[in-house]
Amino acid sequence: MPYQSVYHFLWFLIRPFKWHYAIMLLAPILGAFYDFANSYAIKLVVDAFSGTAEVTFHSLFFPIALFIGAQVMLDVLWRGADIAEWKAEPYVRKKLLLTVYDYVQHNPYPFFQNTHSGSVTSKIKGLLDGYDNFWAAMHHDFTPKIANTVVLTAVIAVVNVKVCLFIALWAIGFFLIMYQFSKVMDKLAFVNANHRHDVFGLIADNVSNIFTIFSFTTRKTEHKRLNRLIEKDFIPSNIRVYKFNFFANIVAAFLYWIMLISLFLFMIHLRQTHQASTGDLVFVMGVTVKMSWDLWQMIQKMQEFMKNIGDFKSAFELLKIPHEKSETKVTHPISVQRPSIAFENVYFSYEPSKPIFSGLSLTIKPGEKVGLVGISGAGKSTLVSLLLKYFPVNNGRILIDNQDIKKYTADSIRENIAVIPQDILLFHRSILDNIRYGNMSASDKEVMIAAKMANIHEFIMSLPDQYHTLVGERGIKLSGGQRQRIAITRAILKNTPILVLDEATSSLDTETEQLIQASLNTLLEDSNVTVLAIAHRLSTLKHMDRIIVLEAGKIIEEGTHTALITRDSVYKKLWDLQKI
Repeated sequence: MPYQSVYHFLWFLIRPFKWHYAIMLLAPILGAFYDFANSYAIKLVVDAFSGTAEVTFHSLFFPIALFIGAQVMLDVLWRGADIAEWKAEPYVRKKLLLTVYDYVQHNPYPFFQNTHSGSVTSKIKGLLDGYDNFWAAMHHDFTPKIANTVVLTAVIAVVNVKVCLFIALWAIGFFLIMYQFSKVMDKLAFVNANHRHDVFGLIADNVSNIFTIFSFTTRKTEHKRLNRLIEKDFIPSNIRVYKFNFFANIVAAFLYWIMLISLFLFMIHLRQTHQASTGDLVFVMGVTVKMSWDLWQMIQKMQEFMKNIGDFKSAFELLKIPHEKSETKVTHPISVQRPSIAFENVYFSYEPSKPIFSGLSLTIKPGEKVGLVGISGAGKSTLVSLLLKYFPVNNGRILIDNQDIKKYTADSIRENIAVIPQDILLFHRSILDNIRYGNMSASDKEVMIAAKMANIHEFIMSLPDQYHTLVGERGIKLSGGQRQRIAITRAILKNTPILVLDEATSSLDTETEQLIQASLNTLLEDSNVTVLAIAHRLSTLKHMDRIIVLEAGKIIEEGTHTALITRDSVYKKLWDLQKI
């Protein structure tokens, strides 16, 4: 884990701008003397008018200068803090978002299989909100109020040391008691934040599948599901936070009134016994009310702060998910000259009790076109996932160009493999941007050439905005065949030595399949490209150099299409069934 705690993470973010943050904190710290200067100036004025001597402008010059000087100092300090703020905070927020996003996108493949995308997005937002809440509390709440409390308590000693000690001891006790309440609030808020992320995760999952909800008319069902989740977890944990905060406020108010009444009675006693002047009484009561009010507000803010920190810690769990150790140790990319593929005695299972492969071995020559056939669950897609390093093998080796992929970065492996999956998910961007994803540096002309090869150019040109047409979220504005041909265009543009077809035509109508098959032939005709094709529609594999039949993670048959259908084979039975 790269960060031990949220505070370590925050220091990582602000460290490059530490002097800007120091300037920002200087304003509330030195600004604490403003209240003292104001109150002391008023004390001097009251004492001047309460005495027997004649009051002159000269005798009032110092309190007036003190009052005005304090105001000017406060304005200068806070304007300097404003400048430091705009020079630092936007860049810290940028660093936070980029750091978190980069960490999340390097999570292992199973993380994205098992985690709601909405929950991830909610936690990323929670981290940004956590930083904003933390710094707002430090800058505008805790630092000025702590500084005010310390300064104002200390200056009471000018009037009476006993009063100063009483206020100081009360302030320390008040803070310690309320701090214990805040720690409990932290735990309650952490639980509540986790439940909130679950709620937003469900909402995001439903929004991304809204057309399925429309199709099956399950809006009421999903509304009830969300209602159950909110009532079962989110509301009870939310109420526990409210109730505890209510109780903490009652205790704080009780302690506050005890202090204020005691101090008021004691100051009256000092005035009656001539141990304090009228100005002293006004000064102490004014300073104490301001100090105790600041302390009261600080405790209120601490309750809110600990709640926000609980939210922050919940979101911070996103950065505690470990990356694969084997991958983090790999730093160098693979170089593929001859795109051979070899699975050597590979063992793999998602669960220890259910092995997928037990000693699988398969060799594909450079430029060979190989088809994979088998019923669902035979291990076809898993084989592709292992080749792409989505999962590490339990034992054995996978080689590309006689190089063990375990020793090379996953990104460099995938840069050498173009994948055309069954379910094409496009970005909510233009067609041009989606195609160019295959090669970010490709020119518009190169994109169009690839689109023509994939038989999609004419369709794109028929659209009002042509290549600049937005495809909608997940490409929903396009048909399945159109999305598939855009995926083929991407693969042509990527121009990799290895091509993987994962059920690329299984969900399409016959006419669209023929169009796409013609597009695929453009890729398959390249004798230098090694092809691994998974297909349920066996007609798409007829012209493969070799067909592999998988069953329960084992190769039970292999050969050309012609060879396999001329004997009593599993492949022939599947072929005959599809002809019916």
